[in-house]
Amino acid sequence: MFRFNDMFCHVYVFPHIEVGEGLIAQTSGLTPIVAFNSTQVISSHADPPTEINTHSPTIESFEFSQRCAESNVVQLESRRFENAIMGSGQTFPNASEFHDAVYLMSMACRFRYSFTRNTPKHMTVVCTITQCPWKVTAREIGDSKIVQVHTFRNVHNHSLEDVSSSQPLIRSNRASLVIDDVIRSTLNYQPSQICKDFVRQHGMQLTYLQAWKMKEKAKERIYGQPKYYYKLFPWMCDKMVTTNPGTVVQLRYLSDEHFQQLFVAHAVSIQGFALGCRLVIAIDSSHMSGPYRGALFSATAYDANDSMFPLAFGVMSSENYEDWSWFLQNLKKVVAEKEVVIISDRHPALLRSVPEVFGLENHAYFYRHLKENFSTFVSKQITKGNKGKENALQFLDSIAYAKLEHDYNVSMYELRKYNDALATWEKIIHPNLGPCQNSQNKDGIK
Repeated sequence: MFRFNDMFCHVYVFPHIEVGEGLIAQTSGLTPIVAFNSTQVISSHADPPTEINTHSPTIESFEFSQRCAESNVVQLESRRFENAIMGSGQTFPNASEFHDAVYLMSMACRFRYSFTRNTPKHMTVVCTITQCPWKVTAREIGDSKIVQVHTFRNVHNHSLEDVSSSQPLIRSNRASLVIDDVIRSTLNYQPSQICKDFVRQHGMQLTYLQAWKMKEKAKERIYGQPKYYYKLFPWMCDKMVTTNPGTVVQLRYLSDEHFQQLFVAHAVSIQGFALGCRLVIAIDSSHMSGPYRGALFSATAYDANDSMFPLAFGVMSSENYEDWSWFLQNLKKVVAEKEVVIISDRHPALLRSVPEVFGLENHAYFYRHLKENFSTFVSKQITKGNKGKENALQFLDSIAYAKLEHDYNVSMYELRKYNDALATWEKIIHPNLGPCQNSQNKDGIK
């Protein structure tokens, strides 16, 4: 059993003897043990001494943490916060910064605290261990928000059990203070790395979610809340057009001045499309995470090497007809008089908006999506097992990748011969499929 505080540590030892391999039995005799410089060893049958015996063979441990610093014990990074509160009379700009200082000190000194009084005018903080004398009181100065420490008793008295049960709590908004400098210098500081660094530097175990919340709190404190970023949109759009002449930027707000839609096509992307890209544009969208959701629209062209070339993007409220129609109308202005083929999935909003803006004859579909739909249809139509399904999909491949009209007709005849219902599905669901729109690549895009 251990009992210790900042001044000294006592170790109470139960003597045992070895009675067999892997077996230990208690005896009534005492086992003499030579103590290290930070402990005093006494019998388990004796009462704890009320004072340190200076004549004992042990050495009194004074300021144990300082002795550790002089030894080979690795000091934790959180030790730099041990003096976050230095004494009576210290002032803080506001109550929040006082709370931060208390938390950082608890991390450094490895204890848990609670507020017995927490009002804007008067705050009292104590250690959660019963009879531990550690205590801080602070009050506001007059009518100002400045907080001044009134009483500071920086002494702890914990047993070993107390230490294990009073580890500092993880509070993301407070603990994030220790990673502010890292976030400023390392934008891709990942939550998994935060977990490792906290174990190594602060001796604290974090879950991935706690680390993620800490990072978000630190970013919010450094860069502000995300909702205020939307106020910068007009300034940002103006700067994009000013610094990159030829850039197309469209920004729309609702009647209550809330953000609605954004379209951006950079000048270099427009020039690159005009000079070296095929007249094929793939459009798609992705749902955005975060507190405000929305959808990210993209328009991607293909260059002479069949590589993707970013042309335009947009931020919208969702994947609906109004947003897609507005995005495509702006995209039409970017491509000017060029007749392009638009490739998309078969989302209902796109089936309506693309033909309206670019014409039905210029609307093609992602072959991968068609193949998935066809595969589902095949499963319901044929009973020849997986082999029959594989054969049907091979017929579809030969139809989709036909280079000549003759090859297309032959493939359709083979599919109709194999299963007439499948050929009927292909004609009804995708009547535009044929060599006239055969602009496919290795990515399965038609």
